[in-house]
Amino acid sequence: MDSYQALSKEQLIDKVKELTIELENVQTEKNKQIEQMSRLDFLTKLNNRSELVERLGYETKRATRTKEPLSLVLFDVDDFKAVNDRYGHSFGDKVLTEIAKIITSSVRITDIVGRFDGDEFMLILPSCKAENALTVAEQIRESVELNIFEDEIRISISGGICQFNGESTDQLIDASIKLVKQAKQNGQNRIEVSAK
Repeated sequence: MDSYQALSKEQLIDKVKELTIELENVQTEKNKQIEQMSRLDFLTKLNNRSELVERLGYETKRATRTKEPLSLVLFDVDDFKAVNDRYGHSFGDKVLTEIAKIITSSVRITDIVGRFDGDEFMLILPSCKAENALTVAEQIRESVELNIFEDEIRISISGGICQFNGESTDQLIDASIKLVKQAKQNGQNRIEVSAK
């Protein structure tokens, strides 16, 4: 405090202004961090469910406006509960993190990737028809199947693909969920595509 006593009134005012600007910058940076954290999944650092739904809404509006195709892919880890039960939740977390890396390394920069729920991942593929989405999804499915996880464990995923056709985002998501269930009923480790 003694160092401030030697300052003139104008110098003190300048110092207060300088400190105020520094505090505002720190607060702005903290707000950015909080905003980013609210949109990301804490484990995988991918978009979280609320961010995915928001982005899907934006992309469906854009696809409607531009008449460009849009595909939605949903993946679910096969028998993930059994993996958690047998190897523990921390191993399950490592599996999810590794699958997230496989997915993100397999998509375009314009694609939107996120963790939709527990062991479910979502891809929003703008300007992409269902048949092209199937190529991407199969590459991801095969990469996961061939990946050797910790302790020589093998994991597989099942997926569902829907091409946007004017329905609501909820309807599009629900259709993808049904296709994932169908893939699991048909033997797992497979991708089902909507017959639109």
